[in-house]
Amino acid sequence: MRMFKLTTLVLLTVPALAAPAVAAPSVDQPPTLVARYNFDGGAVAGKISDLSGKGSSLTVRSADNGTVAINTEGAGRYASFPALCPTTGTCGRALLEAPNAPDLNPGIRTFRWAASVRVTAAQLRGKANIMQKGLAGAASVWKLQLTGKTGRAQCIMTGKGTGQTFSATSAKPVADGAWKKIVCERSATSLSISVDGEAGAKVTIPATLAVDNTMPLRVGGPNFGASSDMYHGQLDDVYIQVG
Repeated sequence: MRMFKLTTLVLLTVPALAAPAVAAPSVDQPPTLVARYNFDGGAVAGKISDLSGKGSSLTVRSADNGTVAINTEGAGRYASFPALCPTTGTCGRALLEAPNAPDLNPGIRTFRWAASVRVTAAQLRGKANIMQKGLAGAASVWKLQLTGKTGRAQCIMTGKGTGQTFSATSAKPVADGAWKKIVCERSATSLSISVDGEAGAKVTIPATLAVDNTMPLRVGGPNFGASSDMYHGQLDDVYIQVG
């Protein structure tokens, strides 16, 4: 009688290889509104509220009895700054000021600052500073100004610790008595300007250029110095975004 040997076949289970991890797509964060003033609420107790919710209200500051008037046009309101001073003597001057805040110091981040202006060539003498944080020749600066010779808009940045200054200039003059929306933007290595959507100059800046200072935000002028570049036109919808 033949004997048969049974062999048991053992099957080894090999674990399945895990699928490679797939990185989640990067999502650009929307810009954060850190200040906005449209003047529709007027000046309450000498202050103009910040609509961004960040709490940096503008305070009216004046010299020689100057004032910022809040005027009505259609369904909205706007700010009107004192008239151009005569070449001799004194006259009223005024500006708006909000305290220093971290959100107003962009460092090297993407940063946008903008305003709607209405001004004529007759209201310009030299430069006119619309909005800024920092002063020329002191630490770092971001600024929107009008040139006196041509009435063009300029976006200006001076880097912290470097003294390097860069400016982007609008394609056309803006001092024609009509409302103009001016937008300045710093993004990575570029500084650009547009007026009513029309692009002006775009200049290359260092990626490391940072603006961070302890100065207040000022609208309508840098200070009340004898040679200050005060703005003498009308202003609306001032806003600042980071990111």
